[in-house]
Amino acid sequence: MPQPEPRRIVLAGAGHATMVALTALGTSPRGTTVTLVSRGDSAHYSGMVPGWIEGIYPTGAMSIPLAPFAASRGVQLVSGEITGADAGALFLADGRAIAYDTLVVNAGSETRLPPPLDHPAVVPAKPFEALMAGLEAQLAVAPSFAVVGGGVAGCEIALAVAARRPDAAVTLIERAPQLLAGHPPSFASAVRRALAGRGVVLRLGVSVSALEAGALGVSAVKVGAERIAAATVVAVTGPAPPAWLAATPFRRTVDGFLAVDAAMRSISHPHVLAVGDAATRLDDPRPKAGVFSVRAGPPLAEALRRIAAGAEPAPVHLQRRALVLLATGERRAIGTRNGVTLQGRWVWWLKDRLDRAFVERLRDLPHA
Repeated sequence: MPQPEPRRIVLAGAGHATMVALTALGTSPRGTTVTLVSRGDSAHYSGMVPGWIEGIYPTGAMSIPLAPFAASRGVQLVSGEITGADAGALFLADGRAIAYDTLVVNAGSETRLPPPLDHPAVVPAKPFEALMAGLEAQLAVAPSFAVVGGGVAGCEIALAVAARRPDAAVTLIERAPQLLAGHPPSFASAVRRALAGRGVVLRLGVSVSALEAGALGVSAVKVGAERIAAATVVAVTGPAPPAWLAATPFRRTVDGFLAVDAAMRSISHPHVLAVGDAATRLDDPRPKAGVFSVRAGPPLAEALRRIAAGAEPAPVHLQRRALVLLATGERRAIGTRNGVTLQGRWVWWLKDRLDRAFVERLRDLPHA
């Protein structure tokens, strides 16, 4: 009796959920072939990026090389830029089409760049490869920095730059009248004190209206009538969906992310799953934050087991509240959860311990 063809599972993007799920699975589920498609040769852990900016972590400390990771788990790795998909194949920029029976999209998000921040000299916070490439050379030489966007990530980046370059002018620009308004007041106050202590100039209730050109790209930003020196501009202005999602037939939300149900399935194509920043659960949305992609990893692993067994994925229930640990420079951090705010070196020690443990767990090679 002929054996059935293995079910082809294709994972689009090496996001946190993908990496956690593949680690939980250990090997490809029986009766499947699993292919991981990534534009880079490493996955980077977002929680350690501020430490990389400050110079605490080398690039290798927060990166998971994908070739040994995939090989040890029986996963085929395909390197390439995704340009779109249809109901049965993923398309790459070099013309390849990767056929699938089940597609999992965990491609993260990009940075929304409203004008005038859509300038090629502006460094986007996401994808992280773009942030790292744009900042690496500037961190040593730029006399001034402007970080646009005062969420947790924007505050962390501004603090990390100021800690790395205390001789440079660093300005944090936030269009809202309050800093971190969605977080406990004690947390926001602690972050404001940390910014002031690092010499970061905070501009609230304003937006960048223009960029001034300099010899190497940008020399200043304008907020209203005010001119702010900024040889390097970093945009942390909220998430945008990966551009290639627009070249798919999958139902998307108004802002362009993949619309999914309680079981992480596409509303329009149930054999397509989406998790992390690239997805929006219509009945119970979550913030576009790395912690929620990490938490989606174990349910994704279980969904793939069920799919391999011919069953439907089960509904997923993710926590709403997350521990926030914000690095403030020089191995200090501020943390908050359930309305309680704590800070100091021991908070950074906890963050560092959790971050390093997460990366090491993903680096573990079960069949090496």
